[in-house]
Amino acid sequence: MNIIAKMVKQYEKLHYLDMTKEDDWNATNARNLLQSIIQNNEYKINYNRNSKKSILKTKLCKPIFSDR
Repeated sequence: MNIIAKMVKQYEKLHYLDMTKEDDWNATNARNLLQSIIQNNEYKINYNRNSKKSILKTKLCKPIFSDR
């Protein structure tokens, strides 16, 4: 997942390029697909530049012994 998160962050730099509308649409679709893989596996991209972690777990595991 870390590699995919790094890839998604790199897609954000594409807006500097002079792409055709079709290429821009395809790049945006690719970025969205990669981001959905991350989210479907209960992670999110960490955009904090001061952190070394490129990805964060969104849901914590439930405790073994729970009142619920």
